[in-house]
Amino acid sequence: MKKLIIFITLILTVFTFNIKAETLRILAEAGDEATLTIAAAQFEESNPGVTIEASYLGWDDFMATIKLKLADNNPPDLAHGNQGFTVDGTLIQNGLVIPLDEYADQYGWKNLFAEGSLAEFSWSDDGSTWGSGSLYGISPVVEDVIVYYNKDKLKSLGLSVPSNFAEFENALSVSNNAGELPIILGAADGWPIIHVWGLIEGAFVEPEQVRSWIFNAKGTEFKTSSRMKAAKKLEEMATAGYFGSDSLGIGYDDANAMFINGDGVFNLTGTWMTAQLNEGMGDNVGAFAMPRNSGGVAGGGSFALPWHISSKSSNPDLAAKFLAHLMSNDFVDDLMEIGRVPAQAPTINPTSKLQAEVISASNTLVGANAKTFYTDWSTPGMYDTVTQELQKLIGGAASADNFMDAMAAESIK
Repeated sequence: MKKLIIFITLILTVFTFNIKAETLRILAEAGDEATLTIAAAQFEESNPGVTIEASYLGWDDFMATIKLKLADNNPPDLAHGNQGFTVDGTLIQNGLVIPLDEYADQYGWKNLFAEGSLAEFSWSDDGSTWGSGSLYGISPVVEDVIVYYNKDKLKSLGLSVPSNFAEFENALSVSNNAGELPIILGAADGWPIIHVWGLIEGAFVEPEQVRSWIFNAKGTEFKTSSRMKAAKKLEEMATAGYFGSDSLGIGYDDANAMFINGDGVFNLTGTWMTAQLNEGMGDNVGAFAMPRNSGGVAGGGSFALPWHISSKSSNPDLAAKFLAHLMSNDFVDDLMEIGRVPAQAPTINPTSKLQAEVISASNTLVGANAKTFYTDWSTPGMYDTVTQELQKLIGGAASADNFMDAMAAESIK
């Protein structure tokens, strides 16, 4: 009997040693916590011996520290970046992340999307050129800036969902005259105004022109007549009081909480807010793509934050395998169930009326090739410039002309 016990112990010991214990360390922006919680549990179950250690940073902390985190002597294996020169360009220029072409070929990521769709993740290997070259990031989620609205308020004002920008402007005027706050805005954080600007800019500037400038700001004129119209329109909206009198003192999270509690007719923000707004407002919140001034739609949008593999990762193959799980067909429905908009078609129906409207708006933007990305992607210093200048414009401390001059100067640095 004693020999049998020893034999079984030896077998179990050998079996245990055959399961390689590995830890995959992930650093993510806090908005992906629900996604990673599900994905990590699934991955650990299908890969015995693997442990996922995920940590999260809020947006401001993430933007301020991600470059330092990846430059550390003991960085995470897998981490979010952010499209554009401010973050991704710097990571690549400093050799902190690796190209993913080998893994993209292995797992078929490039075959999942239309040609050119992954340009926002493509860079020259020295990080000087954006929009082509090697693939440095990937994401299973799309995020678009659209218009959310309070259905009861819109109905009580005798208004319907705007089908063109003139109707949207009229809805703002009617709301304001009725004593309602037309647009809730948390401008204290700066970056939410980028999304508002993107929608107004997209209403007047052709989406392709916007994208061309973002990819090549130095070589593309910023101060065009159509963009000047957009800047003046934003100035007019602020002067008319469409954002209220204290938007510069309200943070993004507080603004969304206020919208859920009944403040504001419209909320110009991203599809990442779908689950939270749906939970707080139920069937009283709707969504649509911003209509353009001359027909069609436009909206800031792209894939969600890219995933990068650290150049110092001890196991880049394992990191890529986890990415492959996130990008798999099997995970698409999980993304739907937590309120995200997957980049691939799901097999289940939308989980709410709002999610159905959000997906419809996103599909409309895709079908029209109308996504305009995000202004702050364009140069290393643009994030600071555009947030500061937009706060001045919204607060009445600068004119549309001042805004355009400052943006043009940053474009050519």
